[in-house]
Amino acid sequence: MKPVTLDQLTALGPDRVWVTESDQSVVLLDEPRVVGDTLVGYIGRKHERLPSENLKQIRVRRSAPIRTTLLALGVVGGLGGLLFVAGGSGQSRLQGPASGGSADCYKHPDQPGCEGF
Repeated sequence: MKPVTLDQLTALGPDRVWVTESDQSVVLLDEPRVVGDTLVGYIGRKHERLPSENLKQIRVRRSAPIRTTLLALGVVGGLGGLLFVAGGSGQSRLQGPASGGSADCYKHPDQPGCEGF
C-alpha cells in the first residue's frame, strides 16, 4: 500500500482508502472524496466526515501490473505443460516388426521381429 496526501487522493480517485487516525486507529473508507480539508466517505454503511487534522496517514492499494502479468504467464505456461504431458501419455503403437520389416505386428504377431506384441 502506498501513502498519499489529500491532493494526491483527489487525482487518483480510488474506490477505497485505509485511513490511520491520530489515535492510531485504522479505518477503511469507501468512496473517498476530499471536500475542502475534510475526507468524506463511507465506513461500513455510515457516511463519515474525517477532518484532515485528525488524519495521520492515508493509504491506497497499488496496482501491480508486472506481478499480475507474470502470474498470468505462469498459469498459461503451467496449463500448457499439463496439456503437453497429458497429450503424450497415450499408448504408443509400433507398426512394423523390430527387425525393420514392413509387416503389421498387430495383425500378424507371429511374424519374425514381432516378439513381445
